[in-house]
Amino acid sequence: AIASAALRVMHPEQYFAGLQAFSKLGHKAVSKELPQMPETLEFWASVFNTLSIISNRETPNHRDHLSVAECFDVLTTVGNYSNGQMTMSSLQLEFKYNSGCMIAFSGRIVRHAVNDVEGDWIAWAWYMRDSVHIYARVPSCGWASVHSPYSV
Repeated sequence: AIASAALRVMHPEQYFAGLQAFSKLGHKAVSKELPQMPETLEFWASVFNTLSIISNRETPNHRDHLSVAECFDVLTTVGNYSNGQMTMSSLQLEFKYNSGCMIAFSGRIVRHAVNDVEGDWIAWAWYMRDSVHIYARVPSCGWASVHSPYSV
């Protein structure tokens, strides 16, 4: 829920595209007589359609090819550890990535990695998959902009 709320501020078009996709998926489930799908969708507490959970693992430098380029991926982390670092080599940036941190960026475009740390930790990577939006017939949300019709 926190990642969705942050997305509502950072990229409102992506946020509303996510809501629209879930609404359309619910209607498709009813029309195709998939009785468990609408109930399952009620319990999914995010506008993101994909969640990856990473635990106690270093992630090598990579890009996320299943993410949508124009969309933000939101990564959050919790645990009993310190000295966590995320590097974004394509931008020549390094960030502290300790417990409670939230980072948003395009994982499809930006190469990123997380170092190995001592201790226990879990990271949630929330993102959008194009295939879900295509199936639901939700158009691309486009790039984030300060000139968004939703901006204040």
